[in-house]
Amino acid sequence: MKFQFLGTAAAEGIPALWCRCDACRRSREMGGRAIRTRSQAIINDELLIDFPADTYKHFLDNRLDLTNVNWCFITHSHSDHLYATDFSCLNPGFSHVQDGYCLAVYGSDKVGEKLAPVMGSLTSKGLASFTEIKPFVPVSVGRYTVTALPAIHDVNAGPLFYMISDGEKTVLYAHDTHYFHDDVWAYFKEQGVHFDMVSLDCTNACLPLTYVGHMGLAENVQVRTRMLEEGYADENTRFVCNHYSHNGISVVYDDFVPVAGKEGFLVSYDGMIMEV
Repeated sequence: MKFQFLGTAAAEGIPALWCRCDACRRSREMGGRAIRTRSQAIINDELLIDFPADTYKHFLDNRLDLTNVNWCFITHSHSDHLYATDFSCLNPGFSHVQDGYCLAVYGSDKVGEKLAPVMGSLTSKGLASFTEIKPFVPVSVGRYTVTALPAIHDVNAGPLFYMISDGEKTVLYAHDTHYFHDDVWAYFKEQGVHFDMVSLDCTNACLPLTYVGHMGLAENVQVRTRMLEEGYADENTRFVCNHYSHNGISVVYDDFVPVAGKEGFLVSYDGMIMEV
């Protein structure tokens, strides 16, 4: 399984537009992996996770073809994960796609509500479809099984995160969520899951957590420890910190790599490819 991190930041990106904080200033100066766009990922160049405003840049930078994407799973309706307006660019005149192309989009009811103004015309033309999904109900798309899990985040955004398997490898992409619900852990146990890669929300980096809805390195370590103890991961599982805010402590890429590495984590960067 080829898993690629296209964007790795929270809503404001790093550096943020108007920001002069130390993290943003240093990231501007350093460039390269210190520059982070809004979070998005893709599996085998065909299964997309989230659709931020930076999607256009992501596909240009990584020389990807959006018409190869058959399925798009949205985590929640916040605009840094769902920029609904750009779906309208699939309409004739804005784009010319191959005959029979239809993008299947999946998400919660809140995602469906946000997509409704643009999805209607696309659906009528056979260019796209939307399917509402529920937590703990697996969905089969092509060779993949995708299971939505309930995220602890803004309930008004219909937050989910995803467990994705291609029949050989299984990954967990858990962003815009706090430490998991008890029923998520119970589901892991019931299903006897084993993860080959786990990507965790690390919005706060080394900043002590003072609010619910995201995680930092301390919570990431707690998740990793429990997964190893309960057998959902092993020494071959790769754990990745992802989805960063400039407000986090030690969040600049070069600063965070050694800190996260000591805890058994890789640090994502825009464009990072992992062969799972």
